[in-house]
Amino acid sequence: MLKRVFVAAAVAALTAGPAMADHVCGIAPVAPVIAGASDIAGKTPDDAHKVSSEAFKLVKIYQTALQPFYNCVEQQVIANNKAMADAKEKRDQAKIASVEVAAADLDKDYKSAVNTEKQVVADYMSLHDNYCKMGENLAGCAPAKPH
Repeated sequence: MLKRVFVAAAVAALTAGPAMADHVCGIAPVAPVIAGASDIAGKTPDDAHKVSSEAFKLVKIYQTALQPFYNCVEQQVIANNKAMADAKEKRDQAKIASVEVAAADLDKDYKSAVNTEKQVVADYMSLHDNYCKMGENLAGCAPAKPH
């Protein structure tokens, strides 16, 4: 499963080459597909735990892969702020407009990556919650609260 995710990410990165020229920090890593509740329906709790654990690993790998993108965005924001200050000091309207466009594009890429990451985590949490509803005292699940 992990091998397929990495192969898909590599293919996406190679085919996105021309598009990456428009994105100063490249494109965010390809999000993994997290199993849904239907993927654990009818499974034993042990098998469902394996699916949930695998999904958790995929989320962590994805979040780790996002860090260089987020670091680049942070550095680019700093560079854009400096370039904007310099352009305003020189009253260079063309440069100001250029930096504003670059900053808007960067913000769009960042927000897209954050929204995708949130969705991946939400998908995992939904899967995990469904696994935990399969019984009591399941591995990785909070103990049931006494009534």
